[in-house]
Amino acid sequence: MQLYHFRNFDNTTIDFQDGVNIIVGPNNSGKSNLLCAINMMNSMGGSSGSLHDFNKNDIANNFNKYKTEPPVIEITYYIEHSLSLNNFDDGILRVKNFIVYADDGKAVADSDGKYTINAEVKLRYELDAKFLSEYKSVMNSVSSAKEFMLALEKVIQFYSWGYYNTTSEKLIPKNEVSNIFSIDLIPADRQTGSTLPQTRKFIKQKIDENEDEIELKHKISDSINTGFGDVIATVKDSIETDEDAIGISNGHHKIIPNFAYDSSFEQYFEFLLQDDELGYDIPMANNGLGYNNLIQIFGVIKFKIDQDYNILLIEEPEAHLHPAMQYKLFQYLKSLKEKALDEDGKGAIKNQIFVTTHSPNISASADLDDMICLYYQRDKHAGEFNVRAINLKTVFGKDEFKAAKEHLTKFLDVTRGDLLFTQKAILVEGLAEKLLMSAFAKKCGLDYETEYNHISVTEVGGVNLNHFLPLFLYNRNKVVCFRDCDFDYYEVDGKETHLTDVSSYATYLATECDFLNESFKSQDNIMLKTQCNYGSTFENELFLDNFDDKDVITSLFGMVVPEKLNNFIFKHTFSLEEWNSQIATLGDKRTEKKVNKLLVIYYDKFSTATNDAEKTLIEKLFFANLFLSYVESSKGDFALKLLTSEVLQKVKVPQYIREGLEWLRK
Repeated sequence: MQLYHFRNFDNTTIDFQDGVNIIVGPNNSGKSNLLCAINMMNSMGGSSGSLHDFNKNDIANNFNKYKTEPPVIEITYYIEHSLSLNNFDDGILRVKNFIVYADDGKAVADSDGKYTINAEVKLRYELDAKFLSEYKSVMNSVSSAKEFMLALEKVIQFYSWGYYNTTSEKLIPKNEVSNIFSIDLIPADRQTGSTLPQTRKFIKQKIDENEDEIELKHKISDSINTGFGDVIATVKDSIETDEDAIGISNGHHKIIPNFAYDSSFEQYFEFLLQDDELGYDIPMANNGLGYNNLIQIFGVIKFKIDQDYNILLIEEPEAHLHPAMQYKLFQYLKSLKEKALDEDGKGAIKNQIFVTTHSPNISASADLDDMICLYYQRDKHAGEFNVRAINLKTVFGKDEFKAAKEHLTKFLDVTRGDLLFTQKAILVEGLAEKLLMSAFAKKCGLDYETEYNHISVTEVGGVNLNHFLPLFLYNRNKVVCFRDCDFDYYEVDGKETHLTDVSSYATYLATECDFLNESFKSQDNIMLKTQCNYGSTFENELFLDNFDDKDVITSLFGMVVPEKLNNFIFKHTFSLEEWNSQIATLGDKRTEKKVNKLLVIYYDKFSTATNDAEKTLIEKLFFANLFLSYVESSKGDFALKLLTSEVLQKVKVPQYIREGLEWLRK
């Protein structure tokens, strides 16, 4: 379908697929508006429109033009139906007023002998031409967008919805459109204590088909009269006392009191929950919201699913549902994609299902091919105020993203599924960065847990980074990626290990740290940041960027090293010379051996350094990488300790992380 100037859709075209369509995206991205637009085929365009159905960004930008050319809303539905000539198929009758033929005037046949029928239905909300002069008169003195909105509300009564054939622009009666599909909308604010209207409608239909309905009503009336015989007798005696006096009997009639049941049976239909062991009944109103919610959704699906041309719209099915129940419900929805033909070649039913959700439990269990991501873009500089719709089937259908699709199919779990609902994202390599990112963001003026609550922080692992980036290729949502540069400090010569020439660090960053695939390098909404101050990982870069504050790095060391080494640090501080001469006094042979292994490598380079700057750098690298050697097996534990430590207030955010967060904040 194409939505033109409808609510927050400026001009958006969305391709759907047979079966299940999972509509995901941040809050206020247009998911509910999309379901509303689909449902308008069923509601005949609605009895009336509203000022709020217009795209107000469009009106604000173009109100001067609209002073003489009334704004319109258009929603175009593109319908494709495969028509089989072997069995009765009323598809062509349903869309007869909207068929778009091939250039030669014929329908297109496929290899199976089926014909593909294409139809286009245009729904337009427009001013009745008879009131154009009055419209212009009202708009004549308007000088601002706000004034235009107020004036438009005065003439909105002259607007109406109409369906058109896109070829002839002929106005089609509304009942010709509402009969194409059977559409059911299950809204997010569904009731749980009583039966939904869709179920009652089904019950009424079945009751009307029952030939014994009238007889049953008479039986109920007789039963009531028998049961309340004493009431009838009392009323009868009371009437007979005065009916002659008032003259009623003069017409040769007498009054007979009677109970007559003539009510609608469906209003008495309800679901009860029965204990499967003890047999007692529980009214739904007394049951849990989640369980009732599931029953109501099932009731609508079950009683409508045996109709062809069925469209089911479900808004936020996860409401009040436990994650395990969400998963089971969604698996059931997937099973309804298409019913097979029976032995007689009849009964094929296609069900097109649209589900909007904020649940990562549902998105994690859904197929990527079934997902459509909506993103509302507000870019004043580019002049864009529109909903972008991204069909992941199209994105991951490209050969270059085949491996990414295979990876996400396995690893787009509940935690990582949050990426589908975010406006901005932070992709990190490890657990430590993820745990500390909130604290770092606050230090950089980006408090995404409050004002920026649509920012997702996701641990993806460095080598898997490119598998997640196709999710951001077309939506323009900002994503900053923090990946370790993995600079190798050591080179092996025979049996000896030497420190790599650290002057090669800058060259390494420039030539070997381009971790993004070609598809993402030119994207201005994707940024890659890695260490830049001689660190190879988050942990040793954190240490290096805080090296000038001895209290901070002493505290960092104290979180991960053995007690005796911690005492050694307090005594000898961070002097490579002193450590080299005093390491034998450590008093812990195992720790001494580990420290010596690095000390030999770094002191060899330190002792031959030609200037103080080089010596200072080698000294810093020794302590940073000694710290890394202790923290690398327990990075998550270290991050938790730092989060709960007072020293966190003094810790500087590593430069590469600070730069990435500041870019994300803009």
